[in-house]
Amino acid sequence: MGKVGSFRALDQGVCSKQTLVVPLRYNESYSQPVYKPYLTLCPGRRLCSTYRTTYRVAWREVRREVRQTHAVCCQGWKKRHPGALACEEAVCAKPCLNGGACVRPDRCECAPGWGGKHCHVDVDECRTSVALCSHRCRNTAGSFSCGCPHGLVLGPDGRTCLEGSPEPPTSASALSVAVREAEPDERALRREIRELRGRLERLEQWAGQAGAWVRAVLPVPPEDLRPEQVAELWGRGDRIESLSDQVLLLEERLGACSCEDNSLSPGLKGRQ
Repeated sequence: MGKVGSFRALDQGVCSKQTLVVPLRYNESYSQPVYKPYLTLCPGRRLCSTYRTTYRVAWREVRREVRQTHAVCCQGWKKRHPGALACEEAVCAKPCLNGGACVRPDRCECAPGWGGKHCHVDVDECRTSVALCSHRCRNTAGSFSCGCPHGLVLGPDGRTCLEGSPEPPTSASALSVAVREAEPDERALRREIRELRGRLERLEQWAGQAGAWVRAVLPVPPEDLRPEQVAELWGRGDRIESLSDQVLLLEERLGACSCEDNSLSPGLKGRQ
């Protein structure tokens, strides 16, 4: 292997570049002509000897020299991949911690809130000359948090204390308000249940009559039944089931309201 070129300082992290002459030896294929003699009839009705050319695939050895450029990295730098011509990655003997990045040989660039040679030291933001919080500052790992005295609340920016809102209502008062607001809904539910029960009773009476009619009609051959009679029968049966489901659902809701009234305010029982 030959070598051409000299050492000289180049890009960041590259101490030198070498131009190397690399000898190569390989086999390559080619088309080889082949001359084949044969006899033919020449002018004068006599035999002549001639030839024709054909080709075949043959192999031969090729030797050549290729120039390659090779970069030599300075201490503390490395290549991203073996064939690269630049040394762009810095090398730190000890890893950079807490999200830090190695930017120079054995030099870390730390994330906010961390310091030290290897980003292993927590920075106390509360001790800086810049006031980060309007009142109290508490240092945390890699960050900080602000606090407020009694009567003030932390604002949306997480640093400024603002006047607090009035005390939120207690759970008992909130529930009593909810019960008062639910009373009109309860009366409407009871009224709807009464109406549905009346409709259900009328449909059940009709169902009894329809059942007697069906029993009377069954001995008749099926082809004598009119389609509109069968469709009406099935439609009313579906309405009965739907009304029954609605009544059950409303009774469950009404029962839940009654349970809340009993548990919250005994005085509400007298108004039901």
